[in-house]
Amino acid sequence: MPSATASASAAHASSTATAGKTTTAEPAELDPIPFFREIDIILIGVAGFFILLALPRAIARFKHLSQWFAGCFFRSVTLERSASRPRRAGSNGSSYNEKPVDENAEVRSVSVYSNIDLTPFTGIESPKNPPTYIAAWSCIFPYVNNILETKIRPGYSLWKVLLMIGYMAAMMYAALIDVNLFTSPARLGFVATSQLPVIYIMATKNNVFGTLIGQGYEKLNWVHRYVGRVVVLVVNLHAMAYFAKWANEGGVAAHMETNHVWGCVALGCMDILFLFSLSGVRQMYYNLFYTTHIIAAIVLLVALYYHEDFDIPYVAIVAAFYGVDRVLRLVQTRIVTAQLRPIPELGMTRIEVPSVNAGWRAGQHVRLRVLSTGMGLLGWTESHPFTIASVSKHPNEDGLVVMVKKAGDWTTKLYDVAQRTEYREVRGPTRSIKVMLNGPYGGPGHAIVTSFSGAMLVAGGSGITYALSTAQELVTKGAESASRTRVVELVWSITDPAALFPFLPIFGNMLAEAQGTHTTLRISVHYTRAITSDEAMKAFERLPQGVTLSPGRPRLQKVLEGVVDRTVASGGVQDLLTGVVVGVCGPVALGEQAGQVVRRLDGERRRAVNGVELHEEIFGW
Repeated sequence: MPSATASASAAHASSTATAGKTTTAEPAELDPIPFFREIDIILIGVAGFFILLALPRAIARFKHLSQWFAGCFFRSVTLERSASRPRRAGSNGSSYNEKPVDENAEVRSVSVYSNIDLTPFTGIESPKNPPTYIAAWSCIFPYVNNILETKIRPGYSLWKVLLMIGYMAAMMYAALIDVNLFTSPARLGFVATSQLPVIYIMATKNNVFGTLIGQGYEKLNWVHRYVGRVVVLVVNLHAMAYFAKWANEGGVAAHMETNHVWGCVALGCMDILFLFSLSGVRQMYYNLFYTTHIIAAIVLLVALYYHEDFDIPYVAIVAAFYGVDRVLRLVQTRIVTAQLRPIPELGMTRIEVPSVNAGWRAGQHVRLRVLSTGMGLLGWTESHPFTIASVSKHPNEDGLVVMVKKAGDWTTKLYDVAQRTEYREVRGPTRSIKVMLNGPYGGPGHAIVTSFSGAMLVAGGSGITYALSTAQELVTKGAESASRTRVVELVWSITDPAALFPFLPIFGNMLAEAQGTHTTLRISVHYTRAITSDEAMKAFERLPQGVTLSPGRPRLQKVLEGVVDRTVASGGVQDLLTGVVVGVCGPVALGEQAGQVVRRLDGERRRAVNGVELHEEIFGW
């Protein structure tokens, strides 16, 4: 008996020791709250790095109180009219008077500017109120920038791909470290919830991160889409892991407690957000995409609030940022009367809002909603973005101007409304209509376009709106002695040369305004459609001096080299030069070409002008 008892005791002690070893070998359960706070702090640190990179330019821009709210809210101000106020261009290229002008008058209005002296200003006189110039990091480290800006696919450069890979690696670490996802699927839910602030903040129009780094929401939307897709994947894996686990523990229905039901609601919202945001659905059924996005995003927050206590702080953060954005968008919204003019040569509708003449910066866009039954039963619900084609606080009567090209159902209906006689003003060529303006958004951010010594503006088709507003701002600020820019080259690529005709008075006005300043403006227009009749070109035999019309696509490399050389010649001393900015707006292919041209510019020319910087206004919606 004693030996049996001793043997049993030894066996018990051995089994206890073995159990103790097994318990010790199992990893301690990770506390999700401090762990994911550390992950979030790392992500905030990455965001802080980009904010620090943008800080020098932000300080240079906002050191003047007048810039604190520039480009934030539309408004109306009283301006002094110039003695030689530029005429307003009509859809047919003529000036708008009480009575329409005939075709002969159109040609005469073109030749009025043929005597403009465009001799480059050779003096070294500095502007009286020059804006502060801060070189971009791309200009300071051009070779590193050339590598990082290498395009992997349209819209995605090398640095974006590296950032996405790094983010995915961080999320995989957070999801897989010290955990068995088959027995503890909750970790995937923690990962998804911790990334909700990134998704929502990047989706807001008044993007706090974008404001700090000087980037509009449209340029950061790729982050919103990428993080959203990662989170949708993680959420579905989280749900499927629980469903599989519950299926082996008495069935899924037996585990459907209240918080789990809310979790399923959140899962459904995430899948709806993903499915209805696919590019095909978004482009063909934008209203459906927009409506489901808003409803699902709000229901998702409610569902997460009741799902787990871990989610509540993140829901509160998201709700705060989302609520502030909605309030600001309400403050930025104005309902005004607009004047519509069809431009048949371009298949465009020109929209003028004379009551709004200030509050935006060149290159910014407005989200426009037309409040008219002529747009269809649900047409008034659609809001579309358009680049502003006019300059803020310019002494004319046009105010805010946008040009809408026919490119779909909504824009075609708008063009039809502009042509309909029931909207005709008494004794006038315009059509008045109520519109809702929301914005302004986007633009050059912390960059001050007038701080560069030279500018090359490249536009494709309707992208001329961006080039018009930017060139006009450079000319206007030059006349006020508040611009460093000495050389401005506007390059416009169009299909049909007839598209040039409505813009000739506008170009002539800018050339006339540039006369007598230290800013030299040149406009080169290139058309790609073959002309079979000499009669079609007779209307362009007497162009304003400073405007050229050429067949074929523009040779951007040669144009940029010419801009750089003329900038160096006009500056006189290298130390006085503050670089050249290349702004491009149009199709994605045009933006890619402009980027290649900037990267291929030889180092000697780049150094001579103290750097060349690229600014893209390429929209993917």
